[in-house]
Amino acid sequence: MPKPVPPFSALRVLEAACRLRSYSAAGQELGVTHSAVSQAIRRLEIGYAQRLFWRKDNEMAPTAAAIALGGAYRDAARIVERAADDLEADVSGRPLVVSTLPSVAMLWLSPRLKRLRDALPDVALEVRTSRDLADLDSDGVDVALRVGEGRWPGLRCELLFEEYVFPVCSPEFLEVRRPTGDADIAHLPLILEDVDLWPAWFAAAGVSAPRRLRGPSFQDSSLTVEAAAAGIGVALVRRLHAQEALRAGRLVRMSATRIRDPYSCYLVWRDENPRIDAIRRFCEWVLAECDRAGLLAAA
Repeated sequence: MPKPVPPFSALRVLEAACRLRSYSAAGQELGVTHSAVSQAIRRLEIGYAQRLFWRKDNEMAPTAAAIALGGAYRDAARIVERAADDLEADVSGRPLVVSTLPSVAMLWLSPRLKRLRDALPDVALEVRTSRDLADLDSDGVDVALRVGEGRWPGLRCELLFEEYVFPVCSPEFLEVRRPTGDADIAHLPLILEDVDLWPAWFAAAGVSAPRRLRGPSFQDSSLTVEAAAAGIGVALVRRLHAQEALRAGRLVRMSATRIRDPYSCYLVWRDENPRIDAIRRFCEWVLAECDRAGLLAAA
């Protein structure tokens, strides 16, 4: 006979007790008495023939076995909750939720929203932006457009293109400063980002980098692009971010020297997502737009 699975109700009690380290607090959270919590834990201890909690001062300290069971319950509860959400959702009517970086949304996706609507007129779209990675298991996100190394376990990761960076500035800045080559860039005001690729670019250009890089620094690439377009200095930018500003003439490329960005561009989703047809259509549209923009070719 298969071994009976412990009831979810008891594991729910155990998880709360592990997290709160108190039977009384767990009972208050779950709306049951201290005695009910104690009895549920005791039944689990008898069933597994081992101690799950020890009293330590004013706390109930969980054992390694209790912590493992509590974690397993959380994982299982998340799966059940996701399945229930999928059953309840009107799959054909709810928005397709897309997650991406604020810079990608502003500089690349936003100018293409009309073409996206024309290509997928029957798909409502919800775009969520954050520098933090969305959890596609629990955040309600259907598909993500990410810049990274492509290592996201448990998810389908489709490489769009490898990214490159190169220096840009505003036409006015170029007219005033008039650099004659890559070596001159080392003496110009530079714009920095939290991921600093200037030393690698100077090395690729065969130029001695300044002993100390100085200049305004930004976390968001859209601010870097805007700072360069405003004439503040020279910025290293990705093609994905700078393309629209280059096309509009707000930025000019200062050098043919470019380097590989350590991060590439990916589409990420769960194959078991009930909206997989809409996800695939969105991914096909993104790929076609990247090809149309020349991003699939080398810089």
